[in-house]
Amino acid sequence: MDQQGIRDYQTAKTKAVIRLGVGRRFPLPSNREVEKVLRQRLLLFKTDQWAGRCRALWSLATATMETFSYFEPRLVGALLRGVVTEKTPVELHLFSDTPEEIVVSLAQHAIPFESFEKRVRFRRKRYAFIPAFRFAREDVDVEVLAFSRNGIREAPLCPVDGQPMKRIALRRAREILAGDEL
Repeated sequence: MDQQGIRDYQTAKTKAVIRLGVGRRFPLPSNREVEKVLRQRLLLFKTDQWAGRCRALWSLATATMETFSYFEPRLVGALLRGVVTEKTPVELHLFSDTPEEIVVSLAQHAIPFESFEKRVRFRRKRYAFIPAFRFAREDVDVEVLAFSRNGIREAPLCPVDGQPMKRIALRRAREILAGDEL
């Protein structure tokens, strides 16, 4: 996941099984266990580089949240969980009446983007396809999921631990960036 930028845990585990040639004889670690080891590896081998990358991504995330402040942005994902690799994108949830409002905002800011849908899971095994947009800022991928306005009340489940995703607002992101929590 660190070296090749793989973000999907199942894909990374499958690739490791093939590379090690062990087949399915052994139980695979949970996503939480994989992330814990990945975080330890990053802290152990990339201390200075990792800290600089974290700060740069937090700065970029905060600036991007400011750009889209009308949509009550929430920072989510690997950056918020502290698992930052060379390929870690900035992941945001935006909330609007329609996804087209976000498209208009991207156009007004002259941000070229790619649109797609992302399948997310909610409680009670409910899944939904959420409109999403991907663009680059300062050579970093930014992924934005466009939830409805009332989507702010229910976070999708985290693919790592199955709990509601931790999401923070712009004010909190600014506090973290200004403080010594990084």
